[in-house]
Amino acid sequence: MNRHIIIYILTCGCLFLYLPDVFPNKEISITHFGIEPNNGKDATLAVRNAINYCSEKKINKLIFPKGKYDFYPKLATEKTVYISNNTDGEKRITFSIDNMKNFEIDGGGATFIFHGYICPFVIKNCKNIILNNFSIDFSRTFHSEGIIKAVHKDEIEVYFPEKYPFKIENERLIFTDGKKVEYPYGSLLEYNTLKKETAYQVHDYYTGPVLKAENIGQRQVRIHLKDVKGTPGNTMVFAPNHRLCPAITIDNTQDINIANITLYHCGGMGVIAQRSKNITVNKMKVSAAQDRTVSCTADATHFANCEGKIILTDCLFENQMDDATNIHGIYMRIEKILSSTSLLLRLVHYEQYGMDIFKKGQKVELVNAQTVETYSINNVESVKRYNKEFYQVEFKENLPSALKEKDVVGSAIYPEVILKNCICQNNRARGVLLGSRTKIIVEGNRFHTPGAAIMTGGDTEYWFEQGGVSNLEIKNNIFDNCNYGVWGDAAIQIAAGSKDKGNSPRFNHNIIIENNIFNVFDPRILKVSSVDGLIFRHNKINHSTAYPAIHTIAKPFNIENSTNINIQK
Repeated sequence: MNRHIIIYILTCGCLFLYLPDVFPNKEISITHFGIEPNNGKDATLAVRNAINYCSEKKINKLIFPKGKYDFYPKLATEKTVYISNNTDGEKRITFSIDNMKNFEIDGGGATFIFHGYICPFVIKNCKNIILNNFSIDFSRTFHSEGIIKAVHKDEIEVYFPEKYPFKIENERLIFTDGKKVEYPYGSLLEYNTLKKETAYQVHDYYTGPVLKAENIGQRQVRIHLKDVKGTPGNTMVFAPNHRLCPAITIDNTQDINIANITLYHCGGMGVIAQRSKNITVNKMKVSAAQDRTVSCTADATHFANCEGKIILTDCLFENQMDDATNIHGIYMRIEKILSSTSLLLRLVHYEQYGMDIFKKGQKVELVNAQTVETYSINNVESVKRYNKEFYQVEFKENLPSALKEKDVVGSAIYPEVILKNCICQNNRARGVLLGSRTKIIVEGNRFHTPGAAIMTGGDTEYWFEQGGVSNLEIKNNIFDNCNYGVWGDAAIQIAAGSKDKGNSPRFNHNIIIENNIFNVFDPRILKVSSVDGLIFRHNKINHSTAYPAIHTIAKPFNIENSTNINIQK
């Protein structure tokens, strides 16, 4: 009898040791896969095994005990990835989440540190995904920062702290990781060191990856750059010439919730979502680490050809090197009219290559590229992809007779947008770029941006970003001394989607701007082009001396080519 009892106990003990493999739990800890926090080891393989296991066993939650985890490219997943408005190509990925549903990663307050050229998260073909409660940073930033020591004619002397290793090779300034890996730059931009914002009215210096320089000792470099300007004590940021490593990429995914995440840095956009539906970003902080000036090196968030709802609430977007968010569709250009129902289409901008934006049954608009006027709405019958640039699309109905080569085609399905209780400040460019012809609510936010706080538009010439708004509410926001840089013509800029303003149709509709506070040193409050229906009412405008006034004789309200504009009180 005792022998049978012992065998039974040993059997149960073995089952307990391997319980997740026999009776799958709904959640599991990363420690089950052989990694502990704060041990300095590469946790990449453990994450890779954990995600595969969760996918196979239908585990709903992967938990990280609080602490620091390090991730390196060596054992990361390798895939070719096409990411809108970022640099495409073969990438190493730490959290590669593909074809999963009902899955959550709970960081438990953990700190994720990434080393080298690696993408933290790529989420593709998924449904109901939650990312929660962790921070993202890189051991070596993709940009470099130096303190301006002196400025001479066509020369500037810059001190680089040790966290930005560099070398001078054949009179060229080259940034490295202190070993073999290089971090190339493409432009320079001056920041106010104390305010951690772009210096007043400064422009980018687009240099390319080569700057003539000489080492003058004590980690100081003399850089030769024609017409360079700067203020000693300010910070000069050397921006990367690529967007290779966005933090969180979401592709063809539905129902994703990003919450309580702090993003200190990444080499591209913070959150980039494309061809996805229903995305919520709540209590996310995009902010530079204490000893840095720049957070992520492009937009904090970006949404291309998404649908359903895009909700951004209670977020902080600051110090990024572009906008807080950009929401738009993508135009494909007509290269050839093949028949009365068939077109050869091209993705024109190289940062949109590989975007399969049309599919069978898709409702699309056929658009005049000069006026951005919609000829007609049609439906896709079939799509044939030749490569990442060219597509043949067959339509259900006949094409309009006025359609011609170089006109454009875009999706006619748009997302509803809610931007509420967010702070957008101290970044390089504008606040939010909005393009969606359903409902957009911008409420309770604070903007302090070097360019326009809110901008609409689109273009058919360079980025080929589909824009226009049809139901936009801007209410109860604070516009705090915007336009201290060179990235806008007013605090709110409602733009046409075409340079052909003389014949442009009404591109934007039904806009209400009410109960906002404008603190202005620059009198340019509102610029409106190609709008049918705008009400500006019950807004409070306060004069400010926060910055020197440049456009002192500019008009507060610049209205052109618009109808039904009502400015009250």
